[in-house]
Amino acid sequence: MTTPCTNNRLHLFIDGELSAADADAFRQHLTRCAECEAGLRDLLQLEFLAARALGTAEVAVEPEGLPAPVMGAKVVSLAGRFRKVARTVVPVALAAGLAAVGVFRLQAPSEVPGEVWLASADTRTFEARLSHPKADRFLPYSPMRGTSHTTELLPLRPLAELAERHDYRGIAAAYALRGDWQQAEAFLGQEPESADKANDLAVVALSRQRYEEALGLLTSALRQNPNHSQALWNRALVLRERDLLDRAAASFDTVASLGEEGWSGEARRMAAELRTQLAEERVRWRRQVSDAWLTLTDGSAVDVKQLVQRPVVARAALYEAVRTLTSKERVEALLPLARELDALGGGSVLQDYVRQVATRDFTARAPLAQGYAGLLRDSDSKKDATALLDSLRRSGERDIYFGALVQTGFAAMDGAAMSALRGFAEGTPDPWLHLLAEREGIRRELAAGRTADAEKQLMDAMLTCNGLGNIVPCMELN
Repeated sequence: MTTPCTNNRLHLFIDGELSAADADAFRQHLTRCAECEAGLRDLLQLEFLAARALGTAEVAVEPEGLPAPVMGAKVVSLAGRFRKVARTVVPVALAAGLAAVGVFRLQAPSEVPGEVWLASADTRTFEARLSHPKADRFLPYSPMRGTSHTTELLPLRPLAELAERHDYRGIAAAYALRGDWQQAEAFLGQEPESADKANDLAVVALSRQRYEEALGLLTSALRQNPNHSQALWNRALVLRERDLLDRAAASFDTVASLGEEGWSGEARRMAAELRTQLAEERVRWRRQVSDAWLTLTDGSAVDVKQLVQRPVVARAALYEAVRTLTSKERVEALLPLARELDALGGGSVLQDYVRQVATRDFTARAPLAQGYAGLLRDSDSKKDATALLDSLRRSGERDIYFGALVQTGFAAMDGAAMSALRGFAEGTPDPWLHLLAEREGIRRELAAGRTADAEKQLMDAMLTCNGLGNIVPCMELN
């Protein structure tokens, strides 16, 4: 039968009320007394304390839902303790419990067991990559099912050892692997600034769907270390979540080029899958717009109600129809569709556009409209559209010139063309034309190698587009 421990100094030790000599003596006692160790665990309730201290500055009542104390363990009332800690708002309560209190200061550093970082796992449960080497082993990806994190407590002794080493990134990684993002973020706050810290904070932001914050942190990490493989991988995930599939695939390409065992192969596969998905979406989108455009321009009766069932496609097709029709009457025939689409988006942007074009001189406009229609029908003609672009630039038919610059991508290569593109967009209240001009500007940034700035602008443009609702073709931003 085990003799109960008679040492009654646990609560004095926690409160810091022992002298230095007595505190050292009690630390030594803790390393060999299972009963006091259990009492310490139950008293601090480290997991719960950290969450509460991080989440609130006032705890007025006895916390509910605490795990049952270990049988026979030394405990005291926690209400006052929680109030005391909450009032002081410990930045990282668990770190205070481990480092400031100095729970298990062993005579010699011990090896931290691999299970702290789930070393026995045969799959990984989330896609993002952490910077800590112990937490960045390549494993097949198997998404976490059910609850968002495990209820299994991390072992106290290894955490204390990591705290003694000031390896807060290692502690944060252990919590992140278990899906405890609040604890992970708290411990990362104790780390000095570095590319690794920025990457891991981005993983926390990504897990909470704070994509813009995550991209900013990853940009910081990559400025410090352009070949930071985890940051490159995680940037690809952020861009994919924002439907920027082309940029996500490019980031995975860079990871693949680094030659990491396991990760490079998976990055190559994911880049290929994203490009296949994007290519399929582009083909489907272009076919839908082309079919709708032909319906609007082939002279047959138009079923407006049917077309507006897909307002994004109908809007894109309307623009192309206005640019390619060769008479006032046929342009004006598009007013019912413009009216229906404006009713969905509010305002009269499309009706105003149709009416404005109907006032043009079609003797001069018709040949240019026909030239633009040829550009739409024959993709090969985009490779050498110099003569058409020059004619449009001098013609004053700015809406057709805008469409041709977008179709050919010429504005991304020519500063004067980019100025003309932006000038036309700024002269119209249509937010979609503004976004198209922004996209061409982003292409120019990418061509100049300013990738980080371009991706930030692209994220902002996609956010704006999504905020407009289902009335503009955000797919075109990809």
